[in-house]
Amino acid sequence: MKAKTISIFVLLLFFFQPLMGFQKMKELKYEDAVYEAPIKTVRMYTEGSSVQNNLAPAIAELDQSTKLLLEFDDLRNDADYYFVQFIHCNADWTPSDLRANMYLSSFNEFEIEDFEFSSESKTNYVHYKYRLPKFQSTGNYIAVVYRDRNKEDIVLSKRFRIYKNEVGVGGVISRSSAVGDRLTHQRVEVTLSYGNLNSIDPRQDFKVVVRQNQRPDMQLLLKPTFIDENSKVIRYQNLGSENDFLGGNEFRFFDLSTVSFKGRNIADAGFKDNKPFAQLGFDEVRKDGYFQNLDLNGQFYIRDLEGGGAFAITSEYVNTIFSLKTKKRLTDIYVLGAFNNWKRNDQSKLKWNTQKEVYETDYLLKQGWYDYSYWSADPTAPNEFEKNFFETENLYEIYVYFKPIGGRGDVLVGYSRIDYNRRR
Repeated sequence: MKAKTISIFVLLLFFFQPLMGFQKMKELKYEDAVYEAPIKTVRMYTEGSSVQNNLAPAIAELDQSTKLLLEFDDLRNDADYYFVQFIHCNADWTPSDLRANMYLSSFNEFEIEDFEFSSESKTNYVHYKYRLPKFQSTGNYIAVVYRDRNKEDIVLSKRFRIYKNEVGVGGVISRSSAVGDRLTHQRVEVTLSYGNLNSIDPRQDFKVVVRQNQRPDMQLLLKPTFIDENSKVIRYQNLGSENDFLGGNEFRFFDLSTVSFKGRNIADAGFKDNKPFAQLGFDEVRKDGYFQNLDLNGQFYIRDLEGGGAFAITSEYVNTIFSLKTKKRLTDIYVLGAFNNWKRNDQSKLKWNTQKEVYETDYLLKQGWYDYSYWSADPTAPNEFEKNFFETENLYEIYVYFKPIGGRGDVLVGYSRIDYNRRR
């Protein structure tokens, strides 16, 4: 009987082992992604203590002293052994053919040794910080953090860029050329001068990408409209709507810097079962008229006004409830911002609360100041809750990629930013 029981156990183990192995598999996504629920508040920004550093895009210039910092929290009691590797990517974020020794001067595995345990907060967590190394090549990169030198045990991936200005690039924001969109859309024009680079086919060798407010879901790959190979000038000035962005509206925001009393746009705050919570005020559909408001262009930063100044380890994790008051509809509604990587998924999708007759969802957020907006799945009116205005302040970034003759991947040879309608 005992032998029979052991045999059955072995058979069951043999049967379920492939399934168990499948469940443990983590497929790397070449995007900003978190692969384990306890990993929170992943940020990458330029080194510096100011708020502007914290809000800056994850991009650094080659051969400059300014470095990028990677930070994240692990909502577990004990510290873990985390390592990071870097993968060079093409303009479309597919892996390039560059080997690691072509863009790094050392072995492509770095231990994250800088970590601190949380202090004073109700939720225990470990805060990790890593200063990115020096790179030898420009382009798009993915930072992949994994556990115990097991590169398949991924916990997060984060995009960033390294550039060197080898071309002249300028951009202009104007009204849409489409009469019906002149009050709601912003049109981008780019001029590129590549006199320092040799290109046999500039139409194919160069790729120009424009991104709005650091959003991966709001970017365009521009098509050249004029090429002068003698002067080495390319213009991207499409007269149609191909270069148009939705103007959007200034972002909604809330102040989660305190938990003992209500910050701005917080309707209720306090503690439940010894854990902090915050209920945002009921949001409504924006009015048609443009209202000027200072925002962070969808970003966030960490701040704890009740701690001792070490925001990274004193800030609480607060269960934060978003509520949108609108009529029930068939199309999905999402809350989006840098805090959730602009991802449209089950958590960012609002659910209908029958009793309150509002749409709701909640996030566990670290104390700070947050921007957000609501997005409709209706492709004809994605900004129906926010509206679109030409006057809206937006950040535009222009990336110029180049594939050199015999090159193994796209390199980033030009970068420029336009703070359109900037009011700070």
